[in-house]
Amino acid sequence: MNRTVLITGSTRGIGVETAAEFLKKGDQVVIFSREKQHVEEARERLLAFGKKEALLSQAGDVRKRKDVERIIRKSMKRFGRIDVLINNAGVGFYGPVEETTEEKWDHIIDTNLKGTFLFLRQIIPIMKRQGKGIIVNISSGLGVEGMGNFSAYSASKFGVVGLTRALADELSDSTIRIYAVLPGAVDTTLLADSGFQMDPSDLLRPEYVARKIFEAAQGRRRSGSLITVYS
Repeated sequence: MNRTVLITGSTRGIGVETAAEFLKKGDQVVIFSREKQHVEEARERLLAFGKKEALLSQAGDVRKRKDVERIIRKSMKRFGRIDVLINNAGVGFYGPVEETTEEKWDHIIDTNLKGTFLFLRQIIPIMKRQGKGIIVNISSGLGVEGMGNFSAYSASKFGVVGLTRALADELSDSTIRIYAVLPGAVDTTLLADSGFQMDPSDLLRPEYVARKIFEAAQGRRRSGSLITVYS
């Protein structure tokens, strides 16, 4: 397809599987994540799915404006355009609100919601100049229905849904389409690291969610659509 696809939080779980899906289909992919070692490991794995020239990998923090500006600048220098943005970077915490420290709250909200905003603010003008673009924001089933002990995570993902819907209206006169994908519980390190435990057989596979994200990025649905992925 030869599009340029920028995916945040793309070195493990849903993100790296989504990168592989786009590479397999012939797209150019930019992966971006906080841990340099994870970026290097993901790059080595992803080279099996596409040409070396089709993959750009960078370490950086979605919460930091300068890091966001740097990866977008490098992407434009390398590929000349950004056709698809996948806002996937996310963290979680499982515990009652009274045990959610201010630091944990800020970390979750800033990663899941502010990081999404920072990328949108920079990339939407690029897509407007290009005359088109697709944006897929990864929310969660907990972004439309709250669940006890996931207060910060749920609040951030509700925010992603609201941001998606607001921008769909804001961009209604443009050729940019924006969606939110809402998976159920997925077998990833995000879930494991949160402290919440589930029977692995009840969890979605990240590669399955990645295929649904790829389908959303074809831009066939009405902008602002919420795409649930439960089975």
